Amino acid sequence: MRDFLAPRHVLHGDGAVAQLPEALGRWGVAQGTAEIVCDRFLFESGVVAPLLDALGRAGWKPDVFADIAGEPTLADAEALVSHARQAAPDVVIGVGGGSAMDLAKVAALLVTNEGPVEDHIGVDLSERPPVPFALLPTTTGTGAECTRIAMLSAGIGKRIVSHRYLVPLVAVLDVDLVMGLPAAVTAATGMDALAHATESFLSTSSTLLTTSMSLRAIELLREWLPVAVEEPDNRSARRATLYGAYLAGLALNAGVVLGHSMAYTVANRAHLAHGVTCAMALPFCLGYNSAGDVEGMGTLAARLTGGTSRDLHVAAEQLLELNDRFAVPVSPAAAGIADSEIEPMARECAEVYPRPTNPVAMTTERLTPLYRAWFQRDLASSWAA
Repeated sequence: MRDFLAPRHVLHGDGAVAQLPEALGRWGVAQGTAEIVCDRFLFESGVVAPLLDALGRAGWKPDVFADIAGEPTLADAEALVSHARQAAPDVVIGVGGGSAMDLAKVAALLVTNEGPVEDHIGVDLSERPPVPFALLPTTTGTGAECTRIAMLSAGIGKRIVSHRYLVPLVAVLDVDLVMGLPAAVTAATGMDALAHATESFLSTSSTLLTTSMSLRAIELLREWLPVAVEEPDNRSARRATLYGAYLAGLALNAGVVLGHSMAYTVANRAHLAHGVTCAMALPFCLGYNSAGDVEGMGTLAARLTGGTSRDLHVAAEQLLELNDRFAVPVSPAAAGIADSEIEPMARECAEVYPRPTNPVAMTTERLTPLYRAWFQRDLASSWAA
């Protein structure tokens, strides 16, 4: 038996933010204090204002925590949890990209559970149910609004809090929240979503439900992400990428595979956005896993190529071309990482970030030639890795 987790309630459509108080009431969340988790830019630029207005009109008392900068750390989570425990909110609302939404998840969980954040790092620990929470994405890529995972940085490396309780009560998909997204952020987060959809399709934990979400997400993102990057005022493109990222997040019930592990090894050595490192790895992840026994590879290739080819080689080449179009570094070497890191990164990928659900075994011996091909942007050699 496998689970498929999703938010209980999805509000979607232009201006959907205004309907959040009513949606919370339908689920029995009584009016009181609402802890708003966002970054300082979103708060000061007015992106959060419509939410605050809607909550105020409905009788809620908003309490804003906006001290977030960059990827969330354990220290960031501790500061927010301390604040939230004092505020004792009746609901937590995360507004932003993956950083704000992941921190909101942790805050909602730890308002009702004792101890430091460190004690809650892990998978399916014994926890009390969190305070009700809602998530409002302002980027089009992380899928955090529908996943069971919160990622935190600690030193070099990632720490994970994973629990079915971290799927929100309400997710709000409002195109008005993403209309001002800069082109570079649109591209990076969109490629993150494309990686989620593709890697989850490859996962040995995939199901008919997850692959259905993967394929539709890929279809939307391949068609509309370039438009959203190049025509930022195109609301149809913005909606399609927002919904595609959400569907890719649902596909993450199957988890990601090798590509994300490769991305982490780059991120540990170069200051690049998560979506950029995932985009760099994705074509080579496809090459490595082409030898795996994955049903529907032709269908996957067809979606990735917009129906022009069922050949995975062609799909991987087109992903490289898309990376070039979005100015993604062509290789770890192009990101400033020395060739001497090839073997250490391959070993780190296999040992620190193993993926048991990857369709081809991840060993240092097999990953080293893959990394060598990646450093040289030699996609053809990734098929022989």
